[in-house]
Amino acid sequence: TTMTMNSWIPRLQPRGMKMIVGCFAMLIPSTSLLCAAQINHPAPAFVLHNSQQRQRRLSDYKGKVVLVNFWASWCAPCREELPELNRLAAEYKGKKVKVVAINVDTQRDVAQRLLANLGFTHPEFEILWDTQSKAVTAYDIDAMPSSFIVDKKGVVRFIHSGFHRNDPAAWRREVN
Repeated sequence: TTMTMNSWIPRLQPRGMKMIVGCFAMLIPSTSLLCAAQINHPAPAFVLHNSQQRQRRLSDYKGKVVLVNFWASWCAPCREELPELNRLAAEYKGKKVKVVAINVDTQRDVAQRLLANLGFTHPEFEILWDTQSKAVTAYDIDAMPSSFIVDKKGVVRFIHSGFHRNDPAAWRREVN
């Protein structure tokens, strides 16, 4: 299942901004914040806070395979996917795999209520908060949820758009 983000993309980028940003990124290709995530390219860097208010960077996970997931409280497929992400994170706990779930809601309390309703008072995955849409814009996602498998060197190896029944099995193959 996939939820398109057309309803909230305007709040992220004014009309025509995507083309301007794309052109600007071509002028300055080394600026990772302006480059969309692409397979076999370095994952866009981010700096976000976790639930304990600690600043986290993608580079903090270097040396580990990272599943970077973007989700929102209003996204029905995300509600199905979050328990699967939690199972994956529990299965790989203490190993060289990290599951990072980046919430894109502008208000954390709405997402926190959803997590509580799903029984995630202490989820196995790490939650990061992107209330200003910095990471979601850098990754240029077009569907919710979206997941990126990033290898130990910080390179995007797989991209999942939406949530499908076979995704959990695919994630396990891809992180190994």
